[in-house]
Amino acid sequence: MDDITLMQRALGLAEKGRGKVSPNPVVGAVIVKDGQIMGEGYHEFYGGPHAEINAMRSANSSCKGATLYLTLEPCSHHGKTPPCVNSIMEAGFKRVVVSTVDPNPKTNGRSISMMMDAGITVDVGLLEEQARKQNEIFFKYITTSMPFVIMKAAQTLDSRIADTTGRPKWITSEESRSFVHTLRSHVDAIAIGARTAVIDNPRLTVRHVEGKDPYRIVLQDRTELPTDLHLFKDNDDNKTIIAAPPNDRDIQNHRQNAIMWSVDAYEDDTLNLTSLLIKAANQSISSILVEGGSLLFTSFLKRKLVDKIYIGIAPKIIGAGIPAFQNLGIDILEHSIYLSEVEYLKKGEDIWVCGYPIWS
Repeated sequence: MDDITLMQRALGLAEKGRGKVSPNPVVGAVIVKDGQIMGEGYHEFYGGPHAEINAMRSANSSCKGATLYLTLEPCSHHGKTPPCVNSIMEAGFKRVVVSTVDPNPKTNGRSISMMMDAGITVDVGLLEEQARKQNEIFFKYITTSMPFVIMKAAQTLDSRIADTTGRPKWITSEESRSFVHTLRSHVDAIAIGARTAVIDNPRLTVRHVEGKDPYRIVLQDRTELPTDLHLFKDNDDNKTIIAAPPNDRDIQNHRQNAIMWSVDAYEDDTLNLTSLLIKAANQSISSILVEGGSLLFTSFLKRKLVDKIYIGIAPKIIGAGIPAFQNLGIDILEHSIYLSEVEYLKKGEDIWVCGYPIWS
């Protein structure tokens, strides 16, 4: 087994922690000695042992003289657990292969220097692009103190997210719904506008796949929020959040049903989305999935606050209806929002387009 194969195995292990360790990164580890895998592990849950510790605990013999493959530089600071780099040095590893440096300022190359000073051969950068993309949420959150924002829209071929009645109906297939629930299980929170909360009356939970339910953030405007919405009456996990301008009177009735966030407003009285994201980050929410509606999609895009976009396209045409996006202030084609690193995913009869927006 070569280095690439073993690091790919470590990256695969890391994925098992997806949706379970936030705001920490997903990390995988593989230990090899005498050409054989003798231990492996991943970061399984927030506050639990890190990947390298789990790998060492699973090892069937001493790690002295072995090689450790890690998708992310080991931590060198005390957090929920002791510094992993100390355990690595004490175990007597001969070589450590690290895919990418930890961007956390508390580590950021320090562990690599410590291991090299201890006489361990350290190789950095193997499959680095894959490792950084795997932890794109963590990298943004830890370096900017802002959540990674994902926008998800499901639409018809003619870009409608609802018909003229506005009544909630599934546009995409059951396979797409399972895919969306998987996306939900991978993020810390979902954000929707108050009007969408009233019209669609969504649960915003993970029901079609295994995983934990994210926080549910409703951005308040002048829309009255009935107390019998699913977001309030099915809130046993206390994860429904109402974000509203300071002293907003319309939300006082929901204090028994939701977490209240006071968020600054723009001059037009709509919520300041940057302030919302800062508030979320301060609550250890490292990723947000924006699910609608049209006005909220438009607001996030106009302010260039979206990091990744998923658009599901169903093979349907309805002509009239609610568009996915409102006026973005783009007058000429050359100023369009382009997507980079585009992927096309087929879910049932639907096509999902995924990519990273490039702002002109």
